[in-house]
Amino acid sequence: MTSETDVCNRMLQRLGTRTTVSDAELANNSSNEAIQFNLMYTELRDSLLRLAPWDCAMKVGNLTYITSQPGTPENTSGMPTLWAPGMPAPPWTYEYQYPTDCLMARWIIPATQTGFAGGTPITTAVTGGASSWWWGSPVRYKVQTDAFYSVSAAAVAVGGTGYAIGDYITLVLVPTVNGVTNKIGTFLAVAPQGAAVVLQVATLAGSAVATVNVVSQINGEAATSPVGGSYFYDYGNNSGIAQASTTGAGTGATFNLTFANPAPQRVILTNQEFATLAYTQQCSDPNLWDPSFRDAMYDIGAATLCMALKGARETANMLVQRANKTLSVARGNDGNEGLTVNDITPDWIRVRGIDYDNQGMYSGPYQGYDWGSTFPMF
Repeated sequence: MTSETDVCNRMLQRLGTRTTVSDAELANNSSNEAIQFNLMYTELRDSLLRLAPWDCAMKVGNLTYITSQPGTPENTSGMPTLWAPGMPAPPWTYEYQYPTDCLMARWIIPATQTGFAGGTPITTAVTGGASSWWWGSPVRYKVQTDAFYSVSAAAVAVGGTGYAIGDYITLVLVPTVNGVTNKIGTFLAVAPQGAAVVLQVATLAGSAVATVNVVSQINGEAATSPVGGSYFYDYGNNSGIAQASTTGAGTGATFNLTFANPAPQRVILTNQEFATLAYTQQCSDPNLWDPSFRDAMYDIGAATLCMALKGARETANMLVQRANKTLSVARGNDGNEGLTVNDITPDWIRVRGIDYDNQGMYSGPYQGYDWGSTFPMF
């Protein structure tokens, strides 16, 4: 079983030092090697994860809806003359929360089976029929920021019953009064008000909720100042907000919310209704890493530690070159794990508006995928 201490020691070994660190040293920052490793490890690991669509870090998840353009089934308000906050930025139709554990959005699955607000479940098997495939060209999307009110704290008003520690509770969105004006725009009662806050049960009184933690929408945000939910409006009367759903079996809990001032959050803009995103997640467990990914991580970590511990630029750059070669091999090994279809539609056909996605059999990533760059020299 590989731990972060093992990762550090293997980097030091490739650096050419006989020094090793212990679990206690890393936990307490009690040696220079431990200090330098802790400073660079998370950032370097995440940078490497972003350099390719690694199989060991790929994840698929349904995106959380925030808002959509007036006239869509989810937003029945009238179309204003000009764009206003609370609507997706033009020319996009739908706006979703950026997943908390997402390091890089890769593609949105072309879920053409659903229809427009039809709500038809997506399935790979049809009773009495053949399997259905993913059809369609890649769904366009854009990542940017939008300003939201967020929940910074939640107190239990009514504890309810049937809860367990660790349960996630999604609260209802409180409707607004028609024509309410607030700090960032005017919203109608029939317009979306954002994405609701998610709470996690921290302690219980019997089976009733005693305390909760706000689940932050921004990865790495301190627990003392979380950014919960993506609200376009500070409700003002935010007491006794009820549960909309839970991952457990509890019912009846209500909460008093504390809102923070509007601040930016990352969002995903697209024209796909019921969007499902394939993305690279923050994979922090070394035991999940592909062996080739681990090899690349050890090499680039050794190069980074070399500059911090020795200041030897020539040696560090030699290690960077080796890391980049290892990275190229690792990308190939990782990408070849699975059935790969290399049918390419020529440019002279694509410019005529004709394109085929792996003969209709969706597997991603799409042809012409950008694998990213390599690590620069010091």
